[in-house]
Amino acid sequence: MDFNSTEEQQLETLKRWWAEYGKSIILGAVVGLAGLFGWRYYQDNQVATRAVGADDFVKVSTQLATQGSESFTEVAAFVERNKGNNYGELAALLLAGEAAAANQLPLAQEQLELALAGTKDAALSDTIRLRLARVLLAQDKADEAQAQLNGVKQEAFSALRSEIQGDLYAAKGNTDEAYLAYQAASEAGGLNNNPALKLKLDNLAVANSAVVASPVVSSEGDKE
Repeated sequence: MDFNSTEEQQLETLKRWWAEYGKSIILGAVVGLAGLFGWRYYQDNQVATRAVGADDFVKVSTQLATQGSESFTEVAAFVERNKGNNYGELAALLLAGEAAAANQLPLAQEQLELALAGTKDAALSDTIRLRLARVLLAQDKADEAQAQLNGVKQEAFSALRSEIQGDLYAAKGNTDEAYLAYQAASEAGGLNNNPALKLKLDNLAVANSAVVASPVVSSEGDKE
C-alpha cells in the first residue's frame, strides 16, 4: 500500500481539520479577544476609533460567512488596511480558513503568515503555526511545514503537533516515523473525537504487519 500522501489527500485532510477545529478555535478567539481588546481600548480612551474598527470587522466577517469566496478580495483589503491591528489579524485568520476550504492555498498561506507576524499571544501563535503547517504540507512544502511545527511550544497542542508531524513523515514516505508520531499523538489524547487519527494508525499497523509477514524471496545465488 502506498502511504505517500497525494496533494488531493492533503487538501481533504486540511478541509476536515479546518471543519473540526479551525472555526471553533478562531470564533472563540474572536469572542474572547474582542472583549479583551475592547477593554484595553476603553482604557486607552480610544473607544470611538476602535468601535469603527469593530464595526468594519463585523461587516467583513459577515460577508465572509455569507458570500464565501466572492468576498475574499474585500476581506483581504481589510486585512491590508489593518496590519498591526488586532481586527486585521482576526480577519486574516478567518479568511485563511475559508481560503483553505476553497483550495486557494497560496491565499490561505499569505493570510496565516500575516496573522502570525502580528500576534504576540503564545497560544494563538501556536494555533496559527499548526494551521500554517497543514497549508504548507498541502502545497508539498514539507521543509517549510516542518519549520512551523518546530515553532509550536505549548504542551496543549502536543497531540495536534504530533499528528501533523506524522502526516509530514507519511508525505515523505517515512511510514515508520509516521507511525511513531501518530502513536505520540494518540498518547497525548489525540484520539478523542478524532477518528481520522485512529484510521491512520490502523492503516500503518496493517501495512507494517504485511511487510513483516511477506516471504523473503531468495536470490539466484541461493538457489540449488
